[in-house]
Amino acid sequence: MKKITFILGLLAISSFTIASCAKKEVVKPEEQPQAKQEVSQPEQAPAATAQAQQPAEKSIEEIQKELEMVHFDFNKYNIRPDAKTVLEQNAKVLNDNPNVKVQIAGYCDERGSVEYNLALGEKRAQSAKEYLETLGIAPGRLSTISYGKSDPIDPAHNEKAWAMNRRDEFHIAK
Repeated sequence: MKKITFILGLLAISSFTIASCAKKEVVKPEEQPQAKQEVSQPEQAPAATAQAQQPAEKSIEEIQKELEMVHFDFNKYNIRPDAKTVLEQNAKVLNDNPNVKVQIAGYCDERGSVEYNLALGEKRAQSAKEYLETLGIAPGRLSTISYGKSDPIDPAHNEKAWAMNRRDEFHIAK
């Protein structure tokens, strides 16, 4: 019985000692980053000089202006040759800004039912997404949405307006 009590006592002391050591180890990593932060602050001046030599990062607004929309033929969702050129330029913008995510919004003209145009808008957005992926843009950076025939660029009821409204827009996701 004395041996069991003695062993239990040793286990309790060992547990307490180990627990105390673990607390000290947790404190040490917290102290190290603070020391690194203090050391890195004086080094910020050379880093700022290096950054001044590199081109400044573009703002979200500047990047958004570089992303151009693409247009589609009536009742189609395949990528036209002129749209391929635009998508290649958009891919270059995305490659130059690897932290940017984009939502591709598909739109249609006013002809057709709401349901039909929502489905067609989704196919158009998905088509552009797949093409950008073939150009090396990671799928996780791209999402799609369809607005169907809502939010036309040109509210007129003629072929010129309809051609403008059949489009994909590229919006930076926040």
